[in-house]
Amino acid sequence: MESIVAEQLRNFEQKYLPDDLQPWAFHDTPDPLMRYLRDRRIKLGIDRVLSLTKLDPATCSVLVVCGGVGGEGTYLANRGFRNVTVSDFSENALEICRRRDSRLRTRVDNAEAVDLPDESYDIVLVQDGLHHLPRPVLGFTEMVRVCRHAAIVIEPHSGLVGRLLGREWEYEGDAVNYVFRWNHSLLEQSTRSYILRRPCYVKGIRFWDHNVALRKLAGLFGGGQIGLLVAKSAYGLLGAVPFLGNMMVGIVVKQPASQSPSR
Repeated sequence: MESIVAEQLRNFEQKYLPDDLQPWAFHDTPDPLMRYLRDRRIKLGIDRVLSLTKLDPATCSVLVVCGGVGGEGTYLANRGFRNVTVSDFSENALEICRRRDSRLRTRVDNAEAVDLPDESYDIVLVQDGLHHLPRPVLGFTEMVRVCRHAAIVIEPHSGLVGRLLGREWEYEGDAVNYVFRWNHSLLEQSTRSYILRRPCYVKGIRFWDHNVALRKLAGLFGGGQIGLLVAKSAYGLLGAVPFLGNMMVGIVVKQPASQSPSR
């Protein structure tokens, strides 16, 4: 397993070259269509957690796991979160992150063994990162351990559409990883087997995500505000059948341990 992780790291370090920020410019674009397609997934998770916890972004600490060059971190900073840390195992990716957005803090971490005490951050978030790990469930339980209030997981859903249309394997240079897919049952079992009888809220929100296809479709209408309307309309139609969606936002909200039922 160490050789697998080492191969992944070697390929990611080659991919993330700190002297070239241009490939990551889409994280900072003001284009409304690109911002909508880029941010709609994380917005769904953050909106739900803030509604459930009543946390104040201005005083809330967030850790982004497998955060790469910090796209999710920038979204959070733009939302008013003042204490955002992006973690990744690639030092080159984190160097790009710091150069892209000076508001973000960074730390090098192995997502399967985060070097932090329990409940170090109010919210811990990952987007399209767990399925790169050799042991995705271990990465998830580390998120649950490190979060004080909530964990947000944005990953492929293990449904018929995802299995038929999604990839089974992803390649990054010479490295390969299996695309691990989640559902509500797996999310809930992984959570409750880890935190045992401590009360918590667990929810898997299934939805559609086909940004590449919708960006092409919107481009046929010239992009801009018209393209944005086309993309929103298409996702609105797909939203009528969310139970077929290919993606999932998983939400775990911890309740105070004192509320745990007695044995």
